[in-house]
Amino acid sequence: MIKTILEISLEFGSGISSNIIAILYILCGLGIFLFGINMMGSSLKAIAGDKMKVIIEKSTNTPLKGMFVGFATTMLTQSASGTSALAVSLVGAGLMSFTQALGVLLGANIGGTILTIILAAFSQLKIMPVVSVILVFLGSTMIFFFKKKRMNQTGSVVLGFGLIFLGLAFIDMSFAHFIAADSIYRDSINNLFSTLANIPFLGIVVGTLFTAVVQSSSATIGIVQSMYTIGSISLYGSLALMLGANIGTTITALLASLGSSKSAKKVALANIIIKVFGVLCFGIAFRWAFYPLIDLLNNALGWNNNPMIIAIAHLSFNLINSFVFLLLIKPVTFICNKAYGDDETDSIEERLLDYSLIKKSPSLAMEFVKTSISYMASCMQKYCHIAFDFSFEKNDKLAIEGAELERTINSLDKRIHDYLIKLTLSDFDTKTSKSLSNYLDDIKDIERVGDHCTNIIEFFTDRYEKELNLSEDGIQDLSQMFGTVLVMVDNTKLAIEQNSLEYAKIASDCEDEIDKMEEIFHERHVHRVNSGICSFRNTEHYVEILSNLERMGDHLENICESILNDEYCQYDEFNH
Repeated sequence: MIKTILEISLEFGSGISSNIIAILYILCGLGIFLFGINMMGSSLKAIAGDKMKVIIEKSTNTPLKGMFVGFATTMLTQSASGTSALAVSLVGAGLMSFTQALGVLLGANIGGTILTIILAAFSQLKIMPVVSVILVFLGSTMIFFFKKKRMNQTGSVVLGFGLIFLGLAFIDMSFAHFIAADSIYRDSINNLFSTLANIPFLGIVVGTLFTAVVQSSSATIGIVQSMYTIGSISLYGSLALMLGANIGTTITALLASLGSSKSAKKVALANIIIKVFGVLCFGIAFRWAFYPLIDLLNNALGWNNNPMIIAIAHLSFNLINSFVFLLLIKPVTFICNKAYGDDETDSIEERLLDYSLIKKSPSLAMEFVKTSISYMASCMQKYCHIAFDFSFEKNDKLAIEGAELERTINSLDKRIHDYLIKLTLSDFDTKTSKSLSNYLDDIKDIERVGDHCTNIIEFFTDRYEKELNLSEDGIQDLSQMFGTVLVMVDNTKLAIEQNSLEYAKIASDCEDEIDKMEEIFHERHVHRVNSGICSFRNTEHYVEILSNLERMGDHLENICESILNDEYCQYDEFNH
């Protein structure tokens, strides 16, 4: 059917050269093909998005497990480049270690071969044009006639597959026009690809450059398979282009690392090392080992211009390369550490300035926000303990350390706030949007606790300068109340860090006790002043200190309430 359309267009082109029309169809087919790959990948990621966090978390412990996760993620998204870019973002956000990311990259390389196998299977069965039309119709129907979001996303996947096949069908049949027996361009094209076939290095360079432009090795290899099927390029040249496509696909991860952390740049560098070194080794062995073995297999199977042989070669290259580098993770890590620094860890504050993860996976960006809030809570916890120690012993080093923590907490408050505002632009459901609002409240409460610690340190700094000492009863009351506040702080921090309702409940129970202490100890203070146990001058700031401790309890209670309402823990539903 598509062939008939092309023949009609070439014959009745309204005076336009048939060769020009054929070129336009090639460009049209390439555009449809690339659009189909993008639509299918984006839709698959949208469908798998809610479970992406679970998949990534399974990449812990060993590089081999990370390799499996990289393969599974690429299978879900049908984009090795996308998985590599995601790994770069995850390392930059501190959600994945460098070693884990290497495993994910190796698995993604293997997973990226699956689409080329599918394309080869449909092409060989000679049903690609028919299948493409059916899939386009089914996908469009699912998108336009069904209201459910998941059905629309599934329809986009089906439509994407259909467009991939449709684009390749256009390219196949348009190329066939140029290499037809009566084509004046046949000899020129054959000479061009013969040159390419005889110089593998040139084929690798062309494959690299083309893939770098389209940012999809599947696109390059799919087109190479089509050209090989119609006989416009030899197996020798096809394998060279395939190897080049494996280098070109590293451009996506490289671009994703630009402007990101050093850890992210290390992952992008590792991805380039893995691909370039692998292609270099296969390129050296191209004439005497790689091509002869693939050609021997091709002849043994009796295949004639079967694109499946290129898919098998692609799979073989990535399997061998990935498992070899699985054993060479330490040397790769050493090289990357030499390039960007050993054990480089970028601060949470720096990572919060990188918004790339929001675009790639909003659900993982939410997880990063929780990591950032947990870090902010740990700063608050340290500051509270410093304020407690400074309240009973003058120590200038503690005051300096406290001031630095105050600056850190204020910076985190602003940067997490801005990050959350960016996240609100993502398409989240009502429950998740409510969580975003709760996170904004949580960071403000943490920041206010830090402010009260600052107040307490300033009060005691003033008292030390004036050489004012608390009475024994005043010390006892303050120690008891501050100790209860620290119990609340410690458990609130654990509740945030571990998403624990149990710790949140323990912390929340302290709030009423703190309120009662503030009232009772205030009355005791007034009684001591009235009875002359302590002078009025010697009690300066004491009431304000008690008041600040009580307000700290109020802000901590707000955080605990958000956790107890299970808003904070909703992203850990898979771990319950």
